Amino acid sequence: MGNSHKHRHIPKASNSLQDECIRVPKVYDWVTDTLTVTRNLMFSNKQLEEIENALEDPARRPLRVVCKTPKTPPLFPLTNSDPNLCEEKGFYCEQVGEKRNVTVPINGEFVDAQLVDLIFTADVGLEVIDRNGHIVTKLNTDVCALESFVLCYPDGTDLLCRVSKILCRMSCGSLLLNRPAPSSIKVEVTFCVDVQVEAEVKLEVLAKFCSPRNNDIEATEDVELCPPIEFPKQCPDIFPRPNCECSARGEASGRTGRDATEQGRAGIDADICPNCSLVDSIFEFTFDDTDTSDGLKDLNFFATSFDQESLECSECDGGLKLIVSGEGRTNKGHRLDFNLAMVDSNFGKQFQVQLIEERTGEIVFDTGIVDVTEGNLNIEDCVTFKDLRVKKTV
Repeated sequence: MGNSHKHRHIPKASNSLQDECIRVPKVYDWVTDTLTVTRNLMFSNKQLEEIENALEDPARRPLRVVCKTPKTPPLFPLTNSDPNLCEEKGFYCEQVGEKRNVTVPINGEFVDAQLVDLIFTADVGLEVIDRNGHIVTKLNTDVCALESFVLCYPDGTDLLCRVSKILCRMSCGSLLLNRPAPSSIKVEVTFCVDVQVEAEVKLEVLAKFCSPRNNDIEATEDVELCPPIEFPKQCPDIFPRPNCECSARGEASGRTGRDATEQGRAGIDADICPNCSLVDSIFEFTFDDTDTSDGLKDLNFFATSFDQESLECSECDGGLKLIVSGEGRTNKGHRLDFNLAMVDSNFGKQFQVQLIEERTGEIVFDTGIVDVTEGNLNIEDCVTFKDLRVKKTV
């Protein structure tokens, strides 16, 4: 019996994996923000009289002032966030005017984007309540916040804005103890907002645009060709931002290293790449000078921005090392660039901070390598798309 044989066709079972084209909303940009506005709400003469009468009665005072805001839908499911469904619930958001094309600097390059103005509105109520829980008086008003957003908002996409939560607080306190009653109450209303730019597209899993088939099955006569299907172009320099390969978090301190520019005790409070994204990262640095003869005093520095391109994660002595750069300010308002390196390895935990003059590039302060003697640093690996391995089908 020879080795040659016919290739056997093995049938696939029902419901096996196969190539599919799906229609989904694609996110071109996604921004969250908090907007706070202050309003001075005035009581009418009748309302002031009602409050004064309640304050005269010892059995009814003290009085509480309660701020009421509309209840917002949960973040999920997303269908609950349709702004058209929320207008009747006492709050809504909408675009004001037309979008404008702008050019903005991102990561050292100029990219095209769109500028839009959005207004967020909510019905807010104040209730004055006595110690027995009875309403003395109440007033209602509307509060709005207007904000501009730079977005990846190309033609063919839709802008969806929603209010995920509305917060209200009184800066002057919420208790009325004695007469005379205040004629007004100052309130601060905060809108937690979520803005997305979407377009309905067809995607071939995994994640790339797919095209419709030609109408070529029963084409019996020549017809004028239709224009090709083109989806709105993505803005990769704006959104989505790349994920981090690792994250670092902790508060730690120790003596400056041998190569330090100054001798003293250095400390950091860092949370780099929370949720494996550089967004919402924090970094604060403190230096306690132990040698006062050189005239240098204690130093405090906090980061104001981080450079995504500078972020590096690598293996180090059985652990991980994270490096990131950015910009920040000292406690005296001096602007400086910074380099931050952190190590979490089998041989211990270390960090190094360099502060750099923006204009000249000169290193004005260097902690050297600091061995952590107090506190802790933890560096964890982030699973990214680069880590995925797609199994090839036979």
